[in-house]
Amino acid sequence: MNDNLSKALSIFIEAMRPFVVGFLLEKFKNEPWEGVFFARLKPDKQNTWNKAVQSLSADSDRKQLVDYSNLSSFAIAFKQELTDELGSSKEANKLISYLQEIQEVRNKCNHYQPLDEDEIDRAFGTMKLVAKLLQMPDLVTEIDTIKNRGNEPTIQIETPVTTEASSTVSFSEDSPLPAWYTNVYPHYDIRNGSLDESVFAANLSEVAMGIGQEVYSNPTMFFEKTYITAGLRDIANRVVRALNGEETDNRVISLQTGFGGGKTHTLISLYHITKTGKSLLSSAYTQHILDSKVAPQFENAQVAVFTNNTTDVSQGRTTDDGITINTLWGELAYQLGGLEGYNLIKKNDIERISPAANLFRPILEKSAAALILIDELADYCNKASAVMIGKGSLSDQTIGFMQTLTEVVSSVPRCVLIATLPASATEVASSAIGQQILTALENRIVRVGTSIKPVEDEEIFEVVRRRLFDNIGNPQVIELVLNRYKNTYHNRRSDLPNQADRMEYINKMRKSYPFHPELIDMFRLKWGQDSRFQRTRGVLRLLASIVKDLWTRRGSLTGTQALIHTSDVNLSNLPTLTGTITSLMGSQWETVIHADVIGTSSNAYKIDNEDPNNNIGKYNLTQGIATTILMASLGNLQNKGLTIEELKLCILKPSAFNHSEVNSALNKLEQVAHYLYSTNVGSRSYWFQSKPNINILVNQAKAEIGQADISGEIINRLNAQTRNISK
Repeated sequence: MNDNLSKALSIFIEAMRPFVVGFLLEKFKNEPWEGVFFARLKPDKQNTWNKAVQSLSADSDRKQLVDYSNLSSFAIAFKQELTDELGSSKEANKLISYLQEIQEVRNKCNHYQPLDEDEIDRAFGTMKLVAKLLQMPDLVTEIDTIKNRGNEPTIQIETPVTTEASSTVSFSEDSPLPAWYTNVYPHYDIRNGSLDESVFAANLSEVAMGIGQEVYSNPTMFFEKTYITAGLRDIANRVVRALNGEETDNRVISLQTGFGGGKTHTLISLYHITKTGKSLLSSAYTQHILDSKVAPQFENAQVAVFTNNTTDVSQGRTTDDGITINTLWGELAYQLGGLEGYNLIKKNDIERISPAANLFRPILEKSAAALILIDELADYCNKASAVMIGKGSLSDQTIGFMQTLTEVVSSVPRCVLIATLPASATEVASSAIGQQILTALENRIVRVGTSIKPVEDEEIFEVVRRRLFDNIGNPQVIELVLNRYKNTYHNRRSDLPNQADRMEYINKMRKSYPFHPELIDMFRLKWGQDSRFQRTRGVLRLLASIVKDLWTRRGSLTGTQALIHTSDVNLSNLPTLTGTITSLMGSQWETVIHADVIGTSSNAYKIDNEDPNNNIGKYNLTQGIATTILMASLGNLQNKGLTIEELKLCILKPSAFNHSEVNSALNKLEQVAHYLYSTNVGSRSYWFQSKPNINILVNQAKAEIGQADISGEIINRLNAQTRNISK
């Protein structure tokens, strides 16, 4: 397996998608690009397109419909328009030929067919020819970079955590610290500004169809950006050993976490591991997943996938064989056993009646080794509860079948079932039926099988690093940065929380580099208290938008940029972040944000611009403080806001402003902010809320008093005093 070629193919299609969409929008103004593209596809390609549409989730970007399966078809169907664009039919024909050749190579890679060096070199060259033909110089550079990188991972597989900072790095306490963006390299989509935040919403159905985001459907790209957590390593070893036929622990496994907790990502990992089979260990990105004594002994294991969007509860799904599948059991039988397997339970599928164990067991016995992946089943059952079957519903039948399935899987060797469940009924539906469905599924899956947590709390640091960056930087530079922060925190230990002066905290900073850990924890711990916030997925989405903004502005950033702090977040450029705040807290928080935090009319901005030459103005310190407090204001009442010590830990940097200037800027903000609150109960803490404080009432009263009123009051008081004297 050539990892670099696979990665280049992923980068190539991700660059081609916006080109195709932009080209169609330009040539066919006022027409939906999807309709224009679809109309010119041949019937078989239209059929594939329709299947792709059905698999898309609400979060999916429609650009994902443009894929290798239809890329050369695009060039053929729009040859005349491309001729006009490129200047001649000769150039258009070249593009068609190049894209067809690239598609053939990509198909070989996806089926793990070997390629010799000449084929690999030619593939890289052909992709560059397309990029040059379409005037995409950034893509040419990226393909060259990938080709010349060598076939080793660009990011360390394991990051050792040491107990002491390196003693070999020498530096001056006054020397400028290297900026994070000179030491780490964000992934291509972040660097070139094409980041689509829907990429963080994994879709198992799309992966099973071989379409959608390359970061999920391409195994090399996927594992390059995936940190193998302890939970994922555990479940991967269990699955491979079970499919090998070894005796293992329970082969029914449930993944139950809140929104964005890594469930779907884990299923996609297992899908690729199983589909890859014996070839798994040939990639540098996957060699480390399994224990040293565990290796796949299978090449053609069956994988059946069922998600919330696989089969419509009312109309079912029509296959290429012309049959309509109506149920979960129908899907699993067809995917594992083809028409022969489906025919064994055809009557049950048509009537939507759960089959008995003795009907379904032969299907599993014949298809082993087999992995069954079921995602978002509770959501499916919620919809199925509206389809009446006898005196019950399709939901009741589906839940009943899950009990049968767990029993059959447990009794048939070389079969594994993995199902995901939400952490609470609020993620299914805010109704009694949602709770009933979740409880019933838990009784049939969780209590029968083994539950595994995909991502432990502090593994989020490595997950973030792997997903957002091509590399994790020069270790010596990292140690230099950590030493400077360590010294700063030690010298200011009386002004910071106790943990800041401990080696454990420096180790935490090492794990989170280039982010300051308080930024990640702000989202993970405070925002994550809200069940609507999508934990791992939500953290990734917000941090990616922050990195994208800072990378774009890196040439104009001032001051110490060794780490990314909460105070470096510029909300004016981050609609994703402000949109999340208003989504979780209410639209009235728009007023809070613009009155006190961002924009030229905000109170924080006005304080920073009172004297642009002092450190408060130079570092936009008040805006950084206000942003940090605002972000800390989300969460429950017991954990809302920050103490002054916690605030300083979030924003203090070596060789920058003095800690006392934080106090000064905060005091000024407290005097004028309209929505800032504080308490003296215990440690003094600060937070924003949407209810105006006394400052706005005072300012309103001031605004109602004009100069004439003031002069009149002065005269009245003088007259009163004069009368008193005359008496």
